[in-house]
Amino acid sequence: MKRPIQLSACVVIAVLLTGCPPPQCKIDPPPGVIGTNKETSAKVAANALSSVISGGELSGHYQNTVNNTYQTVGQDDIAFFLLLQAYNCESARGNAAGAAELLRLAREELARRHDVPPPPARVAATSKTLTKTERHVLRKSPLKETISATLAAPTGAVSPGPSAAPAATPPR
Repeated sequence: MKRPIQLSACVVIAVLLTGCPPPQCKIDPPPGVIGTNKETSAKVAANALSSVISGGELSGHYQNTVNNTYQTVGQDDIAFFLLLQAYNCESARGNAAGAAELLRLAREELARRHDVPPPPARVAATSKTLTKTERHVLRKSPLKETISATLAAPTGAVSPGPSAAPAATPPR
């Protein structure tokens, strides 16, 4: 009698554990904006990104997500910081292609907003260093080092593919 109860309990626990959703990815505004007039827009954009990624709704809507983030925040360094967190979330979920696409679009939009040519698509999707445009735009930003470190060692990032390896060298 004791054995069937234990077995039933184990089965119930196993079903409950396998039925749990994966941990959600939380995107937070940078600490430097807390308590400033930029806090509200950064929180709105961060919450929107978190919701879209956690719900798995981002796939295929990267361009809209990037545009909305830049427009909502209104400050390029903060928007880029939030999009890098979204890039990390997509990477951690195992969506390497989506993460690369998100990074490419974030970099292209940043370049467009500063009237400079975007980096080549391959570099934009895979480079682990700041591009020339990013170095210029972020030169006075307190987030420059954080963004650079995030690109160099993304959280849970998965390689976008073997063909992208040569593009990992910094642009000249």
